[in-house]
Amino acid sequence: MPVLVKIAIRNLREHKSKTLIVGIIIAVGITVMLLGNSLMETSARGLQRSFIDNYTGHVMISAKAEGTISIFGVQGPQTGNEQIPRIPDYQRVYRYASSLPEVRRAVSQVSGYGVFSFEEKGNQFAILFGIEPDSYASMFPESITITAGRYLRAGEEGILVSESKIREIEEDIGAVLAPGDPVLVSGFGPTGFRIREIPIRGIFRFEQNVEGLSQISFIDVQSLRALLGMVVASAGRMDLSPEESQFLEVEDPEQDLFEDSLVVGSESQGGQLSEEALLDILGERSAESYAASIDSGAWHFILLKLEDERQVQPVIGKLNGWFAAQGIEAQAADWKTASGGFASLADTLKTVFNVLILIIAVVAIIIIMNTLVISVIERTGEIGTMRALGAQKRTVRRMFVFETLSISLVFGLIGVGFGALLIGILNLTGLPAPNPFFEILFGGKVLHPALPLSSLLYALGIIVAIGIVASLYPVAVALRIQPVAAIQAE
Repeated sequence: MPVLVKIAIRNLREHKSKTLIVGIIIAVGITVMLLGNSLMETSARGLQRSFIDNYTGHVMISAKAEGTISIFGVQGPQTGNEQIPRIPDYQRVYRYASSLPEVRRAVSQVSGYGVFSFEEKGNQFAILFGIEPDSYASMFPESITITAGRYLRAGEEGILVSESKIREIEEDIGAVLAPGDPVLVSGFGPTGFRIREIPIRGIFRFEQNVEGLSQISFIDVQSLRALLGMVVASAGRMDLSPEESQFLEVEDPEQDLFEDSLVVGSESQGGQLSEEALLDILGERSAESYAASIDSGAWHFILLKLEDERQVQPVIGKLNGWFAAQGIEAQAADWKTASGGFASLADTLKTVFNVLILIIAVVAIIIIMNTLVISVIERTGEIGTMRALGAQKRTVRRMFVFETLSISLVFGLIGVGFGALLIGILNLTGLPAPNPFFEILFGGKVLHPALPLSSLLYALGIIVAIGIVASLYPVAVALRIQPVAAIQAE
């Protein structure tokens, strides 16, 4: 082996131009690949961290649906956006999920779409998250920062609107909103459109804002249930007076409807209608009566945060197995499913980048092969002399493989070093997102790329693969050289 090393080093020195060409191609390719993979990996982790910490948690539980379901709705096979089904047997599902030892916190949520109405001025679309304030704040404590007003209180009717949404309304509609102002919100449910006047309790901003999610407003869950037609009224016993019960005992309602016997006992009372009397007619909306009327079983999602991220898939498997055993039409999924198309966008871009890198690698290997083949042809006499002196084919093969691997390793490591240097500089300075699309990809406005161990090992593996693959054809050409013919040609 030492003899082959000496021969390989001598040959590389004698063919400096070809060695430099091959080396530069390898170094540049490895640098681009390492830098690109680092950016993709870091942005994917940033997007994952952003959604897990602020929107979805690690695991999402929902009812089964025909389409793909996320915290933003159901993408149905026919209608596009379908109604989100409620979690069946919610209390049992919540108790089981929150009791798992891997689960650190659990929170329930209702999601829907709404419209802020400003009379003749126009309307503004909104994504509405119906929450129970205390549990949601404990699940996502650093998700938002209140910049004006205050956070929602338990059992209180109200809505939190983002700063960007407030600006959008002011720019497009001309309406200036502040905490304490009422806003008309309309929603659509199975029973049609519903409208409700809801006070703005606070204005907030997301700590890790993702473009497109600025449309989210947090609303008390009871109001959102009312807008979506999810509130179930309770039934109770009612005692009727003899006069009122007469309506239930008539034989012919159409004939007896206007008979004097049904109306003579009722006397109208004159006078002005007071505010108290009007409230009695419309129903009380105090905090106590409001909280008591919440239907605790009407929830779209249960979001879970785990003690260890490595337990995500085992927990999902455990939950889905329990649902199947109990006959409950529910399902558990990870944060990628819960985030809708945001995570798939990052995965798609990463796949596209890897395909481009693969194409570049193939082109680079072809160039290296051609360069090495020319080198083999130039060394026909040398190879023939070696064979004539007794060198076996495996000796010639090892010599060329060692030469190629030497070039790949030396210049590949140079590429790794240069790529690591660029990544370190970008990590210190930060890479700002040039537009909203990259804000989604980066999971924020600035990306600080890191060098994951997986990317480094991947780059080293590619270096070795290039060296082996690029040497196959030149070695085959060298082994076809016959000693006698090579000597005669020389």
